[in-house]
Amino acid sequence: MYGACDLGSLNLTRFVRSPFAPQARIDFSGLADTARIAVRLLDNVIDASQYPLPQQAENAHGTRRIGLGITGLADAFVMLGLTYGSDHSLAVAADLMRQICHVAYRASVDLALEKGSFPYFERDKYLRGVFIRSLPEDIQNGIATHGIRNSHLIAIAPTGTISLLAGNVSSGLEPIFAASYVRKILAEDGTPKEFLLADYAFELWRTIAGVTTSAPVGFVTTADVPVRAHLDMQAALQPFVDNSISKTINVPQYCPFDEFKRIYDLAYDLRLKGCATFRPNPVTGVVLSEAAAGDEAPHCCTIEREAD
Repeated sequence: MYGACDLGSLNLTRFVRSPFAPQARIDFSGLADTARIAVRLLDNVIDASQYPLPQQAENAHGTRRIGLGITGLADAFVMLGLTYGSDHSLAVAADLMRQICHVAYRASVDLALEKGSFPYFERDKYLRGVFIRSLPEDIQNGIATHGIRNSHLIAIAPTGTISLLAGNVSSGLEPIFAASYVRKILAEDGTPKEFLLADYAFELWRTIAGVTTSAPVGFVTTADVPVRAHLDMQAALQPFVDNSISKTINVPQYCPFDEFKRIYDLAYDLRLKGCATFRPNPVTGVVLSEAAAGDEAPHCCTIEREAD
């Protein structure tokens, strides 16, 4: 209760070296350096922020909870020549999230040594936590010795808006929506305006390859990705996320109920923290639609879910 979101996302496309080439790789060293800086930045935000309610200020300062996450995962896969949902992509995603999580926790221990632990910190109780006991031994020993600055550190947010600001990369852990699509935005006077957008990785590939047709190896959109692949990706990342994960699966407007129910049954079987679905309908409408598909194309999020 009275929480305050302090979220930041690492744009994974910025850490792909030699994109679309056989030697394409992730710069794990650069990713680690940026994650360390991001933890310090998000921790500073807690003190720099003004809170609408005194209870929010008390909770934020007492727990110093932050949420460092990712965006552009699906675009990074395309730049690496991987297909979203393949075994290789799941392994790479897990490696990425593991590194971000462990670097973040080590950075928070260092901050505790420098500035002190979060005020609500109770060492013995904290160390008994299931998530904390899953961390490497050096992190657990560091917490036992020096404490930790932030009660929680990792979250994967929807990143709908900030992904646009990052060059229209794929959102969070979601698949690419489409190579090009129309985004509907409300203007100041309340009327909708439409903008034609192109996926970052797709446009980068066209520039590098010098082509205007076809698609890069591994390029798939959310309509191509099976439900199980959506959920398997979340399951691959979840062991390294101590907060929550935003995951939404698009379903057709006339999806049979048994198929719809199966999504949540699978999510439950995989012990996922949560799962959402989006079904276009006349009431909520759509924010995104494929450029060639018109207003009936589904989208993962409504405007109300894109506060980040």
